[in-house]
Amino acid sequence: MHQPEALPNALTQLSFSEQLTLWSVRYWAEAFRKDYSPYSVLKDAYRLAKAPDGMAALDAFMTILISGNSRTVDIRCLCCSGISPDEWRILQSLALTQERNPYAAAPLLSLFLDPTATRAILPVIKSWSACLSDGRHTLPVREQALDIARRPTFAPAPYTQESLPPKEESPALH
Repeated sequence: MHQPEALPNALTQLSFSEQLTLWSVRYWAEAFRKDYSPYSVLKDAYRLAKAPDGMAALDAFMTILISGNSRTVDIRCLCCSGISPDEWRILQSLALTQERNPYAAAPLLSLFLDPTATRAILPVIKSWSACLSDGRHTLPVREQALDIARRPTFAPAPYTQESLPPKEESPALH
């Protein structure tokens, strides 16, 4: 009987394409949390990966993510070893978009985006996945990751204007 391959739970266990994608999401998020510009480093990373337009697509994706989230999105620090369900949702959304169409990503992304942001992000994820594909970076669809990504995550009560944390404690990103 064939045992499915164990699902990676560390950045270093992922394929190079997944590593590039997850690292860039984490790098962008860390720059947002610490209020510095990630653009020079990300632009170089995508250029070296032969996907020069990838940084702009990533930036558009992350901008919609932080402005249209319906709950805090668990994007880990650069040094964290594990992969969160929300990070799997992003990786698998890109993989499904590369394999099929951007609408396949909507159910996963809608688990942390409001409906308007979900609609707005679909052409952006299509663009990002095309940039990755143009650089020969294909993300694998992983059935075990899809199982995790499809499970709803407990959503804390939305922030009100009075309960907003300081900028360094972003309600958008963990």
